[in-house]
Amino acid sequence: MPTQPAFWDKVADKYDRRTVKGPNYAARLERAARWAGQDASVLDVGCAGGQITLDLAGRVRVVHGIDISPRLIEKAKQRLEEQGALNCTFAVMSADDPALPAGAFDAVTAYSLLHLVPDASATVRRFYELLRPGGRVIAEVPTTSDIGLHLRVLIKLMTLVGKAPVVKVYSQARYEQMFRDAGFVVDEVKVYNPKSMSRSLLATRPG
Repeated sequence: MPTQPAFWDKVADKYDRRTVKGPNYAARLERAARWAGQDASVLDVGCAGGQITLDLAGRVRVVHGIDISPRLIEKAKQRLEEQGALNCTFAVMSADDPALPAGAFDAVTAYSLLHLVPDASATVRRFYELLRPGGRVIAEVPTTSDIGLHLRVLIKLMTLVGKAPVVKVYSQARYEQMFRDAGFVVDEVKVYNPKSMSRSLLATRPG
């Protein structure tokens, strides 16, 4: 079974084409911009090919996209070169990289990420460290209520043959508790797009 970076490098081209900029995409972008604030410094964790990152760049002060896949970051940098966003950067790294300074960001965005990391609780705690007091996390996560048992079994089988990444799906209550245990105030958990099989979670680091 390939490592997570190797898996995402392998499927990068196909995965990158899956981002469809329809009405739900526009609404997601608007929510992120509103929650972060136009003067925000944003860290987009698991940015993949950088499409959301670059679209968010025009709505915030600065945004930094990171991902563990060199191939996906290569695609993100190609887009950056084409679009010329001066307030956007990309790098191959994970959220726990010590090169990321504590308390440096006003907002962290994490789309379809927490079910893919080895330790979601540790990642959430790291988000808390990276945020300034009053900073916000904007996460979208699939929960056990969104992904049925049959689909979870199928994903497990696909993982064993290298056709899917390692996935750990938790209940909504478990996700919320992760954030509270890390010190966050959970402001909202809501399904905006039922077809996406994920919930939007907004949490704030108390000021």
